[in-house]
Amino acid sequence: MIFRTSRARRPVRFTLKALLLAPAFFSPAQAATYDFSGSVASGVAQPFTVRAGVSDVLLGGNQLSLGVSNRAAEVGAERNQPLFTIGTVNLKLNAALVFAQPGVRLGASAGGTLGPVALSASGQFWSAPAAALDPLSVWNQVAPAVGPLGAQANLDAKYRVSRNLIATFSGQLGAQSRAALSGEWRAGAFSYRLGALGGVGVLGALAGATYRADTFTLSADALLGRSFGGTLTLDAPALIALNDEQAIDLSAYLAYEPWRSAALPLRYGLDADVPLGQAVDGHLSLGVRGGSGGLGVRAGYTFTPGAGASTQTPGAGTQTQTPGAGTPDQVPEVGSSDQPPELETTDPSAAPSSTDQSLPQLPMNQPPNQP
Repeated sequence: MIFRTSRARRPVRFTLKALLLAPAFFSPAQAATYDFSGSVASGVAQPFTVRAGVSDVLLGGNQLSLGVSNRAAEVGAERNQPLFTIGTVNLKLNAALVFAQPGVRLGASAGGTLGPVALSASGQFWSAPAAALDPLSVWNQVAPAVGPLGAQANLDAKYRVSRNLIATFSGQLGAQSRAALSGEWRAGAFSYRLGALGGVGVLGALAGATYRADTFTLSADALLGRSFGGTLTLDAPALIALNDEQAIDLSAYLAYEPWRSAALPLRYGLDADVPLGQAVDGHLSLGVRGGSGGLGVRAGYTFTPGAGASTQTPGAGTQTQTPGAGTPDQVPEVGSSDQPPELETTDPSAAPSSTDQSLPQLPMNQPPNQP
């Protein structure tokens, strides 16, 4: 019995060893980023998740990421590909082999800008539910479909009509196909959004507003009509300063979308990312997720050997994300979502971020280009 247990553990030990040595093999001169996390969730047969990952591994102009947990093995690749002389296209591929509930989760995305237009497209396929890879992901702000088998395609387009006006189209084909058209007007610290959303089981007008202060951004969006729902989001990357160079990054959200049939209607979350000090590498991340059907918590540690204490705070709970595992499929914000860290699932009912950098900036002294 002891002999069998020892042999059973060898694949796990080998995988972790390979994970730690991979950066030295692929890019010995490049500092990779490591992350370790653990989580527990209610309402699932296997509540505990332990995960280790490495990202920013350079290989031939590609950035690779690897991850292994007691639920799955994950791999990702990202590349910025020049497109002749007109711009750059960002390409991403993600895959996960899920053994907690046998199946796969695959995803690909591409995005770039051309003049005043920003385009992005993505696709996902899965034969294992999102909760099998990460139980907390079903309560993410950008909600994944919870079904055990499916596919999804997303298309987003943003056009900067003028310096302060952005038009957005977003469409999704999948378990609950839908499309949205909206506009956002930016005036100083405030942004105002109006639009319409329609699709399978949902129809209504979208309205929202964002307030940007020096230390935080607060957004509220609503869907009104035959269907209703709303979201509140708070992003405070520098609200609590630790010293002159570091601060605790806080973010929170609340989403209630009873019209959803492919994802959970009630979701909320709170994240904190804490730099460990000027003399210590890395960040400590803490997160809470909950909503329809349960609640979960996560803690993690991320560091880049040899990089020294970072002056920039990454998002709480940063990790290599696999298609559909907490991938953006977000709602009642008007407009289109900004596609992932990681596999990005857009949502036609999502609004453009108040800090969206995906659109090209128009010169202040020139009229906008026309399509």
